[in-house]
Amino acid sequence: MNAETQLKTLVLGLGNPILSDDGVGLRIAREIGERCPDVDVLEASAAGFRVADQIVGYDRLLIVDAIRSSETAPGSLFRYTPEDFQNTLNFSSPHDMSFFEALELLKEYRETLPSEIIIYAVEVQDTETFSENCSPEVEAAIPGIIEKIINNEMLPTGIYNV
Repeated sequence: MNAETQLKTLVLGLGNPILSDDGVGLRIAREIGERCPDVDVLEASAAGFRVADQIVGYDRLLIVDAIRSSETAPGSLFRYTPEDFQNTLNFSSPHDMSFFEALELLKEYRETLPSEIIIYAVEVQDTETFSENCSPEVEAAIPGIIEKIINNEMLPTGIYNV
């Protein structure tokens, strides 16, 4: 991951590996880890409080997950920051705390959190079929998505066609 390799980076892939397109975040994170040995990779099926403490001490966090917005074609790539989710914070129960709520809690305890957090979301089509394979449209987009993330080509928040 070019000049920014001095930053201690974690790529967090989210999803369910046996529900077709829902595993796309895991696949992308794993492949980035194989191509960029200077980054750490964590795969998780949930991103709430269970993984939040594992990001402590990193300079940079890249989260890769599936999204179903129904607004773009399968395989489209979205880029967000935690600030894009500020209005979704709703502290309820620690048993179902979202990742962003967990981040806020860790900040309150003055934990050393990544100074840069980027969320990459891939528009998916099928998250209900039991399969370890992504749909053809999502599968075809994976190489381009990996290149864009590795080369840090996506600077502003937005939607990117791959």
